[in-house]
Amino acid sequence: MDSLQNHPVRNTYRYSGRDMLLGGLFMAVALVLPIVFHAVGMGSQFLPMFPPIIMAGCLTAWPVGLTVGILSPLVSAVLTGMPPFFPPVAWIMALEGAVMVLLARRLYLLSRFSIRATVILVLLADRLVLLGAVLAVATWLDLPRGVLGLVSVVRGAPGIVIMIVTLPPLIRIVESRLQFIPQPE
Repeated sequence: MDSLQNHPVRNTYRYSGRDMLLGGLFMAVALVLPIVFHAVGMGSQFLPMFPPIIMAGCLTAWPVGLTVGILSPLVSAVLTGMPPFFPPVAWIMALEGAVMVLLARRLYLLSRFSIRATVILVLLADRLVLLGAVLAVATWLDLPRGVLGLVSVVRGAPGIVIMIVTLPPLIRIVESRLQFIPQPE
């Protein structure tokens, strides 16, 4: 059996203070935007937590983005009661956040995908994850699967359209501003 001395621990991934700062900013926005939208009754239609999560996926190191994607809905549920833990909307959103961040980061780093294509593919994957999770939960709770699945996926359509239009320019703006923040060597 090999000892640890023969295989020193390597720093396999580094991320900067800038990533941490951006992660904190995106998480704060992911916590505040839903409060504003839910105050006027439009939270589930406009998906206000998703834009900062997708931006974190594109613009931060994947561990930071993943933290934002998973913790934002869970922290919001603890602090504000929305999304609820039961039915397990907060847990489903944490799963959606993880998928969105990891896919956004991967596609964003591939030069053959435009930012708009990345956003569209991330949102499509999110809807598929949501559909699968809702169908599983509906089966578990003995609820009508087809209706809940369809309503869950379609209800966010206005937010999806808005994100497809607004996120690519927002990501470009933030990305251009980040060039002026020095990275550690």
